Amino acid sequence: MTSMSTSNSALEPTATGLLGARRSFAPFVVVSVLHLLFQIAELQTLANVSKWLLMPALALAVIASTPARRSAATALLLAAITLSWLGDITPLYASDWFFVLGLSFFLLAHIAYLVLFVRGLGYRRPRPIAFVYLLWWLAFVALLGPWLDALLIPVAAYGAVLGAMAAFATRGSLPIAIGGALFLVSDTLLGSDRFLPGFDLWQSGFLIMVTYLAGQGLIAWGVIALQLAGHRGLALPEPQGRGSDAPAPASR
Repeated sequence: MTSMSTSNSALEPTATGLLGARRSFAPFVVVSVLHLLFQIAELQTLANVSKWLLMPALALAVIASTPARRSAATALLLAAITLSWLGDITPLYASDWFFVLGLSFFLLAHIAYLVLFVRGLGYRRPRPIAFVYLLWWLAFVALLGPWLDALLIPVAAYGAVLGAMAAFATRGSLPIAIGGALFLVSDTLLGSDRFLPGFDLWQSGFLIMVTYLAGQGLIAWGVIALQLAGHRGLALPEPQGRGSDAPAPASR
């Protein structure tokens, strides 16, 4: 009787934390839906204004719901979200230079996510399905390469980092893995829309943003859910050590 009550009480902080996290993520969901509606309605001014609010809303959700605000995992997650925000807003200015600058911020965001997935998601290796991202990268470069000219090497390098981020996202929970895949789909659509002649996709801006926002949200939610599963101030739950009843902390 005593052990059962202890077990149930140990689960309560996680359930309570998940409920609080859902509430914290609600503003991000609302702003995202509004932005996508503005995209569909072709209300570009409102879409541009709401774009400034997307990643800040996600960052606030992470800060409000994480049980490990000072952990390296949280710092990397917030860094990736902040860099993504900079990548969002710089292309709003009509200039090729700002577009390249925005891609540079996204490259840094993918690197931050990659470091998070490599160092912060426990002991798992990437799942076998991660091999598909190598095939994606080869197809991506082959498809866009003839039209890139001097941008071939930078775009290929960007694609390699993007593919690695999605591949290592498979080390985490299902939301993180799906989030990494959706982020990759979004950037693939963006690159094809930008560089591939004759690429005419219905509501390309909407499709790019819906996959992007879903990817970012799922990654952030997945990391927070893993943190809450530790519910003892751990950065992320780690596998149990041999002969130990307690999970090893992820601090380094």
